[in-house]
Amino acid sequence: MDANDPGYLSLSDLVAAAQDAGGADHHFKVIQLPYNLGMTEAFTRANQRVKDRVVPVLEAAREHAIAVSRLGVAPPGAAHAVAADDGGVRSGLTTDAQRALQFVRSTPGITAALVGMKTPAHVDENATVGTLAPMGWEQFQRLFSAAGG
Repeated sequence: MDANDPGYLSLSDLVAAAQDAGGADHHFKVIQLPYNLGMTEAFTRANQRVKDRVVPVLEAAREHAIAVSRLGVAPPGAAHAVAADDGGVRSGLTTDAQRALQFVRSTPGITAALVGMKTPAHVDENATVGTLAPMGWEQFQRLFSAAGG
């Protein structure tokens, strides 16, 4: 969202408030935000001022040494929209949920992906992604482009 939106939060202002409250050793170390194939703004929308630059929140978090945890679920079918020519991203991934999780965990700046699972089968399905390395930058760019980012 834009800086003039009523719901906008400046990460730099939040860090300053944490420093005011807790000093240099404050405990403001992690943020959670929605991020998936259908909501890529944390990676793409430059709306956070850090020093003399305006950058996306993932970059601002890195500059402030704050970890970023992905929160939320992918919109239905978002991972299915990945083009067939994805540079091998689908290799070893058989479901949309796996592809969506691989996209999130491969995004530079995302520290953790929080995933809700209702059944043991979902746990097994998502755990499969952990057996693969995150995508390299070139693969990520291909998948990101295929997803419309």
